[in-house]
Amino acid sequence: MALIGLAAAALVVIAAFALPWASVSVPLVSGLSDTGTEVTFTGREIYPLAGVMPWLGLAAVGGVFATRGWARVIVGLVVLATGLVSAVSAIGFGLDPQAALVDPLNPDPFTQWASTPWWVLGLIGALGLAAVGGLIVARGRTWPGLSQRYERSSGTKAGQDAGSITALSAWDALDRGEDPTT
Repeated sequence: MALIGLAAAALVVIAAFALPWASVSVPLVSGLSDTGTEVTFTGREIYPLAGVMPWLGLAAVGGVFATRGWARVIVGLVVLATGLVSAVSAIGFGLDPQAALVDPLNPDPFTQWASTPWWVLGLIGALGLAAVGGLIVARGRTWPGLSQRYERSSGTKAGQDAGSITALSAWDALDRGEDPTT
């Protein structure tokens, strides 16, 4: 159930950061505020690092399946960090959207701006990522992993298993009419 939540939260953040978060009216000619063009910015364009983070969270679904023990705790920490980076970016935009849109070299490049509420969806998904990451850190070591069916036990060496078949014993078994592979 946690993996479904992880995938869902990551997909919500990916979608939210792909949607337009703000639009600005930029003058085409310097000094003329009447002529302008509207430019929209997605969450990924405003916060490129935070826009990439949910992809790590989505990849962590496979990481949780493929790992056990402390490796799974590390995957959980990555998911937790992913959620926190995305959440901090969304909160920063929500508190002061104009500061996220202003270039420090050109402090007043636009005449009008407007923000959309899609950052809230990004925040909700990011908090979901952080929550699932915390759950993986706290409880992930006890979850079952991939099957150990094909792993060699730690007490035997390759080629020296108790039931290992040598080339000569395999031919002898075939001579007796037995199948040496069973």
